[in-house]
Amino acid sequence: MVQMLMTQVDVQQIMMPPIDPLEFARGTLCSMSFVDTNTAREVHVTRLQYQFDRAGIVATMAGALETLKFLREAEPLDNGYWIPTPTRVVDLSGGHCLLVGVNPTAELRRHFSSVRRAGSARVVAADAVVNLPKQSLRAWRGHDGHDASAWARTVIESAMQQFAMSVMDEGVKTFGIKTSQGATGRSQAPVWVRPGDGAACNWRGVGLFRARTGAMSPRYFLGRHRGRSFLEGPSVQEQTRMQLGLAALQNQSLTIGIETSRDAVSISLPLRAPVALRRLLVALCDAVPQSYDRKWICRTPEALPALRASLQELESTTAHE
Repeated sequence: MVQMLMTQVDVQQIMMPPIDPLEFARGTLCSMSFVDTNTAREVHVTRLQYQFDRAGIVATMAGALETLKFLREAEPLDNGYWIPTPTRVVDLSGGHCLLVGVNPTAELRRHFSSVRRAGSARVVAADAVVNLPKQSLRAWRGHDGHDASAWARTVIESAMQQFAMSVMDEGVKTFGIKTSQGATGRSQAPVWVRPGDGAACNWRGVGLFRARTGAMSPRYFLGRHRGRSFLEGPSVQEQTRMQLGLAALQNQSLTIGIETSRDAVSISLPLRAPVALRRLLVALCDAVPQSYDRKWICRTPEALPALRASLQELESTTAHE
């Protein structure tokens, strides 16, 4: 009898739908921080972790909170406290908005019937949220308004006075471009080569260099290599954006692959997206596992105009499949 009861419980557990860690984090932080309609209190991470443990969620709470932070739905405070950000909408054009806030999707649907998940964020019809506060897409993404080439040019020009003679280590590589011919036409992809290689890419003699400082932590910096002399410049934080910018400045723009099917659009990037674009991809798309955030699937047609406009900032060529 005991064995039969245990079997029944196991079957029920197997049939229960899995808990979405992101929605669970939203609901937990929302309920614990609520004071009244216009006021929220901070919540300590240990209280949130306790609820995750009680729910038996295998996924770590830290990952869910980091996603909420990246989507700007919650903010970490000092000493392990978290607080939700104000609920607001971000215009995606075409009559749709992102609904940014920590309320779980099921709760939002009680007030806005058109709300739906799109990637990790939520999309809603613009005419349903006319009374909510608004934030521009550019401000929410944290984009500075510059295309890749203009940004790279500005960074390089401001670094010109910071170059100094240096010794090049054996393991130093520089960013280059590999051109290939495929079924969809000519394409350019990033490659790391030895300084002086014909594939190396630079603008006014300045290139992007990479030096290993650990097994998984390379250092990226600007430099100028001429024969046996090497001038080293400052570090580059957004190294993927610099690669895209250098390629565009040399009229060798890297290639993005876009494949359209009946119910989804697949976006294949040549390298990991810069932060401002990645925020939009995380919000509106699903990352393909083991693609290192280079391949994304969008199943929300209303999100495509904003995605296409943001992809243009990379100044890449597009290969349609």
